[in-house]
Amino acid sequence: MAGIYIHIPFCKQKCFYCDFYSTTQLKLKPVFVNALIKELFLQKDYLKNNTVETIYFGGGTPSVLSYDELMLIFNQIFNLFDVSDNPEITFEANPDDLTGDYLKKLKQTPVNRLSIGVQSFFDDDLKTMNRRHNAAQAETAIKLSQDCGFQNISIDLIYGLPGMNNQKWLYNLNSAFNLNIQHLSAYHLTYEPKTVFYNYLKNNKIKQVDEQESITEYQTLINKAKQQGFIHYEISNFGKPGFFSKHNFNYWRQKKYLGVGPSAHSFNNESRQWNISDTAKYIAFIENDILPFDSEILDSQKKYNDYIITSLRTMWGIDLDFVKENFNEATVSYCLKNAEQYIKTENINLTKNHLILSEKGMLITDKIVSDLFIVDDEIF
Repeated sequence: MAGIYIHIPFCKQKCFYCDFYSTTQLKLKPVFVNALIKELFLQKDYLKNNTVETIYFGGGTPSVLSYDELMLIFNQIFNLFDVSDNPEITFEANPDDLTGDYLKKLKQTPVNRLSIGVQSFFDDDLKTMNRRHNAAQAETAIKLSQDCGFQNISIDLIYGLPGMNNQKWLYNLNSAFNLNIQHLSAYHLTYEPKTVFYNYLKNNKIKQVDEQESITEYQTLINKAKQQGFIHYEISNFGKPGFFSKHNFNYWRQKKYLGVGPSAHSFNNESRQWNISDTAKYIAFIENDILPFDSEILDSQKKYNDYIITSLRTMWGIDLDFVKENFNEATVSYCLKNAEQYIKTENINLTKNHLILSEKGMLITDKIVSDLFIVDDEIF
């Protein structure tokens, strides 16, 4: 099982919380698409004939692509890679791009899963975040998607926003679930360096919600999703049975994936690599048959730490049999020893040789992960 991630770097405007690489230079889009198609060719052997079961268009804003541009990309992928008969193909979109006409064309492509960036059903929140759409457009986009035949729809919401309270957050959740979606990704606002929100926070233009409010909103999220029949399968992700993100599963379970486009990351179990985060330079390199990436070889310590940070976030947790098989018995002992304090305090449950975060433990995930990390390679 392998996946392909395609980074579409274009945004019509930059959201104030976002630290993903993007550019507003949409005039580069035609030459970028040509470069992306060429990169796919240059990277055609990266997955070494592993069957591609997931394709994910992220960004940026993939919904700036036209039908013809999308089909050029799809044709190249299906020509060059061994794609399964029924791949999961996710397409991130902004609500204001999802008009009836656009959706009808999109339905004619291989895309079968939509990830719609709603973020909030309050216009004041959307304005604060510098989102392009309003609440009415978000609701309309979801309904139009369903009318066009999309039956696997995920939406993104953000909580912990400045000025947000649990009552507003509950309204957002109710609005989402009332639209009969199949998947929800809900993220607490983080103030990433180089974002507008980070500068606002430093200059006291906005104020963070307090810790107790964050905890209350997270608990509301967990409880409401459970009431609606959603399974909390990863810290920030909730899905109805059969509608978990297969592509993200690749990341969490150490499966191979190829990333194309500026800033995209790739992983093949032995190394990871990442493309340059500059669209113009990316295009120039590719046009000269040069793959513009940096890379690092993964030693046992890095592989173990990667496994800890990804697996512990999921409902399946750390598989100690996997650790023993892929590392050694000493690594299992180290992991159990460092997890012991959290097992005693019921932040971690030890179940069928798996270390799984409890609901309480999810609130201190970063602390637990750091304590389970190996900080030197003596154990190997």
